[in-house]
Amino acid sequence: MRLPRSIVGIALVALLAACGEPFGPTARPLLPGHLADSLATFTTLTQTQTFLSFRVLGPLSDVPGASNTAPIFPDSMLQRIFFWDEPSNRYTAGPADAQVPATAVRFVLYTPDTVAGLPIEPTVQVGEADLLDASVTDTTRLRVFATGGTPMTTIDFTMRGRFAPDSLSATFDGCLFDALARSACLTDSIVQRVDNGDTIVTVAGTGSVTGQFLTYTVGIRLGASQIVQAVDLVVEEPELGETVRFFGTLVVQGSTPAANIGITVNGLPFATITGQGTLTIRGPNNQPLSEAEYALLSVLFELPGRLLDTGRALARPGQRNLGG
Repeated sequence: MRLPRSIVGIALVALLAACGEPFGPTARPLLPGHLADSLATFTTLTQTQTFLSFRVLGPLSDVPGASNTAPIFPDSMLQRIFFWDEPSNRYTAGPADAQVPATAVRFVLYTPDTVAGLPIEPTVQVGEADLLDASVTDTTRLRVFATGGTPMTTIDFTMRGRFAPDSLSATFDGCLFDALARSACLTDSIVQRVDNGDTIVTVAGTGSVTGQFLTYTVGIRLGASQIVQAVDLVVEEPELGETVRFFGTLVVQGSTPAANIGITVNGLPFATITGQGTLTIRGPNNQPLSEAEYALLSVLFELPGRLLDTGRALARPGQRNLGG
């Protein structure tokens, strides 16, 4: 099951400011606009055409003969370039090319149809992705290095773990960055399993986004009738000595959201997002939120879904080629 790219988008439309009882001692972000702009970099990088085309590639990146132990790729596939073949509607290996690294295969990235999960036809190349055997003694590792777009965007990470079509337990470590010096680096574990027909995914790890440090655990249960997301996300702003925590649960049943979420600054309450159907924001001591504070809450509300989706996208080449 593919993760929705913005699970929280349904709920954001329903957010309304309202009054409530005072919290007592509270704190407010010192520079909420700065923090919101920095965290929004992660969304920017994961919405580039390069990342979206890589996201589409993931489920289609099978290499014939790939193994879950080193060497990952058979000699017959090394240095091959895989092109999208429109008549067969799949990637097909071309001849070996000396420009491809000796332990790698290369996939061409095309303008993506993110709804269909396929390259748009007729195809237009937007970049390329190398899958490299980076295994070391007793550890099978797959490195992915993809580039493309304007400004040039790069995806560079290494993964290992256990992969199957419906489940995985894996780790990855790497960065997304572009020619404008925007960057996001993640060190994550991702676990996916099926329970009573529902898909359960958990992403946990640390990261840095343009100078902000993240620590997070995000879990989601994707069921036939509802989506349940639990999150504990901590953002550290080292220059200000400020820590913002976003934690709680969001449930979406059909198109109806229900939330019980708290936001603290340096351990003191800042805001809550609660309710069912119509969600309510309560600010510090019932004071109205500034536009910058509201923008920060919106970014924080969206970030867990982005982290989950990115984890799934980065794990896909491993599922396709290290699944045994």
